[in-house]
Amino acid sequence: MPSIILPSLALVAGNASPYTLLGLGVASLAVYGANRQTPSAKLGRVEDAIIVTEKIQQHAKANGARDQLKWLEYGKRLLDAKLSVSKIQTRLLEARSIKTWGEYLEKVKAILQSIDECAKEVKDIQTSILLTIEAERQRQLCEGIKEVRETIDATICHERTLTLRRRFQSETGDTFDTPSM
Repeated sequence: MPSIILPSLALVAGNASPYTLLGLGVASLAVYGANRQTPSAKLGRVEDAIIVTEKIQQHAKANGARDQLKWLEYGKRLLDAKLSVSKIQTRLLEARSIKTWGEYLEKVKAILQSIDECAKEVKDIQTSILLTIEAERQRQLCEGIKEVRETIDATICHERTLTLRRRFQSETGDTFDTPSM
């Protein structure tokens, strides 16, 4: 990787050293990565996941999802997750008033742990909803396959009956009153 980056940096015009630019790039990535790990950023991602999960659930319910009790349970779990997010937000706001660095770090560590637990719960809810949607889709597909098989079987049976009737008529000369289709 350095064999690719260093020659590329040498192409940079001006007096800036390629190593200075490389250092700035690495520092930028480090700041970006650290910012994504702040409690506020992580909590925002959990809130976004809740919104996405709610939209998935609403779409499924609007498209005739069955087992209303299950959907009510998912809704309750999402409301619980929203309440957890709100409580975590309160803890974050309270952490602003902490005076000692050690106490603040301890509080933030506990908050981050709560955020991770909440994120896991939201992911579990979303997975459960998606599994329920897929189970319903598979049920509908199986019903469709069953209907097609029944139609095929009925058609084959009808064709065999007509074939046997024709064969019997040609062999015996008898005619039956056959309903026209």
